Amino acid sequence: MEGLILKNKSNLYQIESKTDHKLYEAMARGKLKQGDISPVVGDVAEFTVTDAESKSAVIEQILPRKMYSKRPKMANLTQLIFVVSSKDPKPDLLLLDKQLAFAEFLSVKAAIILNKTDLDKKQQFRMIKEVYQKIGYPVIETEAKTRKNIDQVRQLLNHEITAFSGNSGVGKSTLMNAIFNQEVAEEGEISSKNKRGKNTTTETCLYSIGIESYLADTPRFFYF
Repeated sequence: MEGLILKNKSNLYQIESKTDHKLYEAMARGKLKQGDISPVVGDVAEFTVTDAESKSAVIEQILPRKMYSKRPKMANLTQLIFVVSSKDPKPDLLLLDKQLAFAEFLSVKAAIILNKTDLDKKQQFRMIKEVYQKIGYPVIETEAKTRKNIDQVRQLLNHEITAFSGNSGVGKSTLMNAIFNQEVAEEGEISSKNKRGKNTTTETCLYSIGIESYLADTPRFFYF
């Protein structure tokens, strides 16, 4: 059988079958551990079911990857969406430019979300939006807590394997919870002292959001 690896925790992988979309808990075959390739979230793998009742399986082989990121370790992403906070924390445009360059390096689509626009009373985010739209990037303004423009974000996710990337505190987890309309990711807090976010996501995992559409929750941002 073939399946998509959705999660890895302590070398136990959650894999979704491509034929019936059932979820299995799988270990990697020993020869994989000894070789150059270790399974990562986003990999498409061949696996054998060892116990249908308990949905246990063994990963036999990793199929060729379309892309691979070392930090965080992920495979086969088709889109990166960079989340920038309009305020608290303030926009880090240098980091955004580095992330856009990394998306080009990975040969994946890139888009930008300007979150917390309600906190930007001077509406400086509009200048940021104009600059990046002019060079061809889709830009969506959001207020994750009120679900403003979440439908636009959902449309961007259709038929893609997408990861959110951005500094702690910009609202990635809040956006994810708004998209799924339930709490799938732990939301962080902003330090009252330095207005920076506290990182809450500690592992990478993929969530299904429709037919052949997945969204990754990842720790912080992508980098070389």
